[in-house]
Amino acid sequence: MTTTALPLPDPVTLSDAQQRGANCVWCAAPLTNTAAHDLGPRPLTVFGSSVRWFPRCCPTCRRERV
Repeated sequence: MTTTALPLPDPVTLSDAQQRGANCVWCAAPLTNTAAHDLGPRPLTVFGSSVRWFPRCCPTCRRERV
């Protein structure tokens, strides 16, 4: 399974920090640029417009899900 295939929480349910990649999408732990794992761009529809979302996670959550 690749990380781009990992199911993610609905962005609407996440905090602002999780949505913008400052915190892990699963456990909400604060992320640093060196520790964060990029989960790849995801398509998202916001107010009728198609945008890309760039979620990130912590190393622990990644290991638990891959």
